[in-house]
This record gives sequence, structure tokens and C-alpha cells, in this order.
Amino acid sequence: MENNQTRKDWLTLDNAAKIYPATSAKRSPAFFRITVTLKEPVKLWKLQEALARIMPRFPYFQVFLHQGLFWYYLQKHQDIPDIKLLRHIGKSDLLIRSRTSHLISVSVRGKIIAVDISHILTDGNGGIRFLASLTAEYLRLNGIKIDKHDNILTPDQRPDPDEFLDAHRFFFKSGIPKPPNLARAFHLKENQSPENDFRIITGKADVEKILILCRNKGVSITDYLASVYIHSLTVIYQNYVRNGMKPDSSLIRLEIPVDMRKFYPARTMRNFSLYVSPEIDLILGNYGFSDILKKVHHSMKIQVDDKELSRHISRNVAAELNPFIRIIPLFMKNLYLSRLYLRLGEKIYSGVLSNLGLIILPEQMAAEIDSFNVLFLPNQIMKKSCCVISYNENIHINIGSTIRNRDFERCFFTKLVEDGIPVLVEEEQ
Repeated sequence: MENNQTRKDWLTLDNAAKIYPATSAKRSPAFFRITVTLKEPVKLWKLQEALARIMPRFPYFQVFLHQGLFWYYLQKHQDIPDIKLLRHIGKSDLLIRSRTSHLISVSVRGKIIAVDISHILTDGNGGIRFLASLTAEYLRLNGIKIDKHDNILTPDQRPDPDEFLDAHRFFFKSGIPKPPNLARAFHLKENQSPENDFRIITGKADVEKILILCRNKGVSITDYLASVYIHSLTVIYQNYVRNGMKPDSSLIRLEIPVDMRKFYPARTMRNFSLYVSPEIDLILGNYGFSDILKKVHHSMKIQVDDKELSRHISRNVAAELNPFIRIIPLFMKNLYLSRLYLRLGEKIYSGVLSNLGLIILPEQMAAEIDSFNVLFLPNQIMKKSCCVISYNENIHINIGSTIRNRDFERCFFTKLVEDGIPVLVEEEQ
């Protein structure tokens, strides 16, 4: 990284972010929401002060999207975002192509602080650290002393140049073979709801009960929930067949993000996630849940490996460095990237499951917080998405949907209950 990075007023998009300006739309807006619920109602004016203090600490987030001749890039925004009233996730204020619009939005309702973040800026790791830092600064302004913590950045710190790093490009190695191409996967057939009618169903459970269950089975929480996801899609697939509806594929495959900071010494606050793809092929025969769990567990063990994941970095960055692609005008790149995303992103996955893991905070801060949550909108092809986050004793499992049919959610949470995990299920209004 250049030592003067923190003084620049513009920034190139990282390798993972380049796909989003070309593919983002109202129906697939490519942003996620992370929320924190405090134990006391939020004072809006004090949160606005906290945001004004903390935002300059994240200069790579205080930007808007600018369109160049060959590439998009991020231009420094002079203003601090205004805090708004929290709206339904399908009606976010993020307008990525507006030169006056931030790519991050903070909103409030009652005890809830919500941050909507475009994937152009960062992944779940960056989003969690931003929200934790904002919340810590708000609590400090309310007279609460907060100890130093890795997840919390403070206004008195200078941004580390490594936080700006395009880690995909930095850790790219030439000559590594690309991952194999994947065939089209099974998708739900139902028609979508009216425009922007996104629905979120949340299941809240005791994280310790799930941990005990997973330990007894010798799998991780992500292994288990991915298997429940695939099992639920299998039930729907079989219903289609019984009702004479021909599925578009016999392959059920999930897209599961992996935080690459676990494998590389990267302190970047920008995107640094890749994906693994556990799958089953129902043309081979019926799969019971134990069969699915075994296959998912071993598939994840093989794929969640720095050597295997480096193949994805190689493919993605090599395409960006291709001299022919570099000189193509932006409008042609947009057409190419949108078709590439359809072929390599939406069509080859049946669904997406993102587990942000356990949120750990200083004791003084944890005493003021009731819960965290994360929401992600599914795209037009997959129609469903699942986001998971754990805090204190609870795990929140959020299923987003662009269709009215609730068979998938019913199968998913019923399986948890059958396995001895009581779940409180609510739908966001």
C-alpha cells in the first residue's frame, strides 16, 4: 500500500466490488443490513454526533460511486450521512449511482440502530466493525467507559493504510489453476412478490443448544445450518416432482461466504470474502438428513482451505488484469459483468447462507446491548437467503425472501425443532 493512501480523495474498487455496480438493481440491490438493539431508546441527536465523530475514522466508507471511462471508482464524500428513520429493508435509502448518495446509511427506530452497507464497500467483517465502533462512540457520549477492543475503532486513531488494501489483488499469485466451472443449480419456481416486497422471517434460538447438537454430531454450526438449508430445498424439489413440475436442475448447491482474513494476515476493512459451494445431486438418489450432513461437512472441510480458495482469487484477479478487459469501455464491461454474474453467480447456486459468527464486545459495552442481527436480500434467481449471527446466549437465523410462499421457511425451522432446538419465529413487518 502507498503510505499516502489515507490522504487520497479517491479509491479504486476492490476486486470483489467490481461486479456490484453492473449487477445491482432494485430487485438485487447488493447491500446488507446489520442492526444492534440497545437496552435503552436511542437518542438520535447523540447518535448523529457519534457518527460525525467516527465517520472520518472510516474514510474508505465516506465515499460515493463515480463512473469513469474504463472503471468505476470511489470518490470522497464531504458530508456525513444524516441519520434517518429505520425503514423496511426492501426500502433502503442507498442509491449507489447517485453522486450525492453515500454507500452507507444509518437509521434508528426505538432501541435499534441499523447500518445498511453496499457490498461495493465491504463485507460482513467490515460492517460489524463499523457498527460496533459507532455504537461504542455513542455509548461513550452517554458517559460509559469502553475498553479497547479489536472490533472497535476510535476517532483518535489514524486509519491504518492496510485497512484500504485490495486484499484479493495483494495476495494474488499467478499460475494457479482456476476452480472448475459449476453447472446450473435447482431454483424455486414461485413468482416474485410485487416490487420491493421483501420479507424477512427470523428464528431466534439458544446458541448453546445448537452448539451441543453440533458437537454431538461432530460438525460446525455452519455445516449444520447449511445441511438444514439443503434438506429444506430437497423437500421442495420432491414436492415439485410429485406435483408434475419439472425442476430446472437436480443439483442443490449453496453459496457460503468465507472470511479470508482467517487464512491471510490482512487487516483490510474492504471486501475479503470468497465462497465455498457444498452440494448434492438428487439424480443420484434420495438423501436423508444424515447423508446431507455428512456430505456437507466433508465438502466444507475440503473447500475451506487456503490452497483451494486461492484458486478463486487467481480466477477473479486474472480476469481484472487481462489487458483486453482493461481497455474495454465501462458500458461494455457492465454488459459483460452482468452476464458473467448471471452465469457464474445466480444460476449456479440454489441459495446463500452467511454466518457472521459470534459477536464479542467489551463487558461495559455488552451490558448496554440486547442483541445483534443481520439481514441480506436474496437475488431474483435464488429468491431466498439465510443470514446468521450470534450474540450472548442467542443465535438469530434470518431468512429473506422475494416470494410469498413460505414452504422453505416452514421446512427449515421445523427441522430445527425436530432436532430439539426450540425456535421463536417472527416475521419483520
